[in-house]
Amino acid sequence: MKELILASNNAHKVEEIKSILDDYKILTLKDIGYYEDIIEDGTTFEENALIKARTIAKHSGKAAIADDSGLSVALLDGRPGVYSARYSVEQTDEKNIEKVLAELNGEKSEAKFVSVIALVKPDGTEITFRGECHGEIIFEKRGNNGFGYDPIFYVPSLEKTFAELTSEQKNSISHRKESLDKFSKYLKEEDYEN
Repeated sequence: MKELILASNNAHKVEEIKSILDDYKILTLKDIGYYEDIIEDGTTFEENALIKARTIAKHSGKAAIADDSGLSVALLDGRPGVYSARYSVEQTDEKNIEKVLAELNGEKSEAKFVSVIALVKPDGTEITFRGECHGEIIFEKRGNNGFGYDPIFYVPSLEKTFAELTSEQKNSISHRKESLDKFSKYLKEEDYEN
C-alpha cells in the first residue's frame, strides 16, 4: 500500500482523511516520531498547509501532505478563517462557537468551510488542492456528531447541520472531501509512489 505522511496529529482530521484516502497508508507525525510544534503563521489556508507540509517533507525526506481548514463567515469578513481552531481565548470548540455567534449578534450569515491540502515532494515540488462546502450559520446548536463548528453549520440542501450528519454523509459532501478528491485525482494521474 502506498504511504503518505500527514503533517497532523489531530485525531478528527486524521480519521476523516484516512476514511477518504483509503487507498493509502496515512502516517501521522506521531508515527514518524515528530513532536515539535509547527508554527502556522500564514494568512491563508494555502500558506499554512504549505508551511506544515514543507516542514515534514524536509524532516522526513519524503513527500508530505498537510490540511489547513476552517470556517469562513461572510458577515464576519471571512473570520474566523485560519484562526478557526484558536478563535477564542480558551481555544475550545464550545468557546469558539460562542464567539462566532456573539459576533454575528443574531444576524443570519452565509458561511463556508474551506479545506486546503498541500503536497510537498522531496524534489521541492509544491501543489495545493482547495475544497469548499457552502452553508449558513444557525444560532441553535444541533447534532452530536463531528467537531469544531459542525453544530452551527447548516447545509440547506440537506436541512441538517454537519453535526447531524453521519461521518459517511459528511465525508461525502464536505470541504475536505472535495480537496482530497482533487488530490486523489492528481495522485492517480501521476501514478504517484512515495
